[in-house]
Amino acid sequence: MILKKIKSLRKFFISIISLIVSVILFSQALFSASISSKHSLSILNSSSARDRGLMNSAFLVSKDSSAVFINSSSLMTLIRDSINLNYTLTPNFKDEYLFNASYSHTDNVYAIGIGFASELNKIKTYNISGQKENDILSGNYLINLGAAYMINETSYIGGNIKAVINNFDNHNIFGGFLDLSYMQSIFNPALKIGIGIKNFGFYDKVFAAIDTDIITSIAYSKEDSSFAVALEYDISVPSVSHKISLGLEAMIIDFNKLGLFDSNIDYDDLPESVLDEPSHMQKRHLTKLPSGILGRLGIGNKGVSLGLSLYVDLFRFDYAIVFDNFNKNNISHDFGLSFMF
Repeated sequence: MILKKIKSLRKFFISIISLIVSVILFSQALFSASISSKHSLSILNSSSARDRGLMNSAFLVSKDSSAVFINSSSLMTLIRDSINLNYTLTPNFKDEYLFNASYSHTDNVYAIGIGFASELNKIKTYNISGQKENDILSGNYLINLGAAYMINETSYIGGNIKAVINNFDNHNIFGGFLDLSYMQSIFNPALKIGIGIKNFGFYDKVFAAIDTDIITSIAYSKEDSSFAVALEYDISVPSVSHKISLGLEAMIIDFNKLGLFDSNIDYDDLPESVLDEPSHMQKRHLTKLPSGILGRLGIGNKGVSLGLSLYVDLFRFDYAIVFDNFNKNNISHDFGLSFMF
């Protein structure tokens, strides 16, 4: 029986890898004959320092409320309610400010989340004599409302509605977008596959002015958060560009094993009798909270990243350094705080 499962798992991985390679080759052929989209709105792809440390491959392994930006169905897998704050320090940090915040609540069979992101750009202006005048701030703002539903204990669906405002010199441009996602555990809860569609909608009343991303992912993530590996492939249309990324996360120092911190269990959430079956939410609350230092590595065709996290009970601090397009002159730093309660 075990041998059959191993053979089935091996065949599954071979099929997934073959599919990814085929899609990449196909998209490259199309891309060489197409023109890249002239429209972009990076705020639609807001994420977290943890996700950035995995080179944006955390589609199936989100651990906090920032999942509302990445994959809303992941909200259903979070251990507790969560708040996440994130700030990005770009190469143009004196004139560019990127920030996002999110909150999520997870119940027995549903989860909800809300996220806000802002992207401010300072534009220097000069008069006809070449003298500097007052700077103009151009801002992109995003409000993201997401929800997830548990079909059963191994599969979840989710959806997001996004509202975008682009403000420049007293002119406002509006957009509305939709994300849909599905994730499924296979063989055991730690191994997941998922698909999604992101950023489908309109911008300034024009459909397809912004690329829509079609996402496929496979990931393995231990329940105690000590190890995770995720592979993600995105294809964007109408530009027909692609992104593939692999992220690895592992515990470097485990405070729980060293006895430095005792992760608290909420005894109010325990079943009143040993004969009672704990609810889905109670099972999550009984999960031992991670404490320690985690390291991350992410690599893909869009660049490479490194990350570190400090977990202490209900608190997490994240840092990531990202080399976009493998360019040493295009380095960004991400800082994140996450709270569970």
